[in-house]
Amino acid sequence: MKARSFFSRLLTKLAIILSMVIFLLGCGKTNDKRTLVVSPVFNEQLIGCDVNFTHENTDWRYQQFLFFISNIEAQTGVGNWIKPELLSSKFQTKTIALVGEKCGEESHWQLNYSSDTDISKWQKLRFTIGVPFKVNHLNPLTQESPLNLPTMFWGWQKGHKFLRLELVNEQDTWLYHLGSVGCKAASPLRAPSAPCLYDNKFTFEVDLTHSKYNTKEDKVIIFDVEKLVSGLTLDGVSSCQSSPKNESCQQLVNNLQRSNKNGLFKQRKEQSN
Repeated sequence: MKARSFFSRLLTKLAIILSMVIFLLGCGKTNDKRTLVVSPVFNEQLIGCDVNFTHENTDWRYQQFLFFISNIEAQTGVGNWIKPELLSSKFQTKTIALVGEKCGEESHWQLNYSSDTDISKWQKLRFTIGVPFKVNHLNPLTQESPLNLPTMFWGWQKGHKFLRLELVNEQDTWLYHLGSVGCKAASPLRAPSAPCLYDNKFTFEVDLTHSKYNTKEDKVIIFDVEKLVSGLTLDGVSSCQSSPKNESCQQLVNNLQRSNKNGLFKQRKEQSN
């Protein structure tokens, strides 16, 4: 039994190392002054589709982890905030990006900016998880990618899913779909004329000036899933689809609101050479 346990731990470590190598080769080490990388972690360890993480003595892995980022601003000096333009692609408009992946499909763990961008000069990054109201409830069939993806859209009345996290293990599943609720419209097929009662958009600010940062050209921030699910027992019962009366949703909202204090998003630090 001890030998089996040893080999089980060894295989888990090897899987984590392999996942990190693949991630770094794919998008984690860009050395590009126009790209900012986002790394999903749990307990400071990089996670991915094939890498389990342990929460309350239970192993989980994600099947989908996607979120919209908008209202992006960068600080280049004291009091000097700019609005850099994203490079349009299937994952980005000029102002909104869909970050993450659905396992088995193409991933996009980065923000790619236009050719005149130099992120090495950025001192802070400020952004919102969510889609602005003016485009949140428009017909997705007529919107540009990624705002036209049906998996990230509830309907005209509620608009987009701002964040979609779906976890699985051999016994259970857990999901979190974040989006606006309390949206008043004439019907579910009509867009609201005024912002929703609970818009459920959250703004974050990340310091990008740590002295142990790896290089000026390669900016990386982490999304700490452990901080997101703090205080929750993950199972089918505690899943959340943004209902303000659901206790799990209340805990998740509290975790998001405390983000700048608990380090949900932060700059990845590297060990000094």
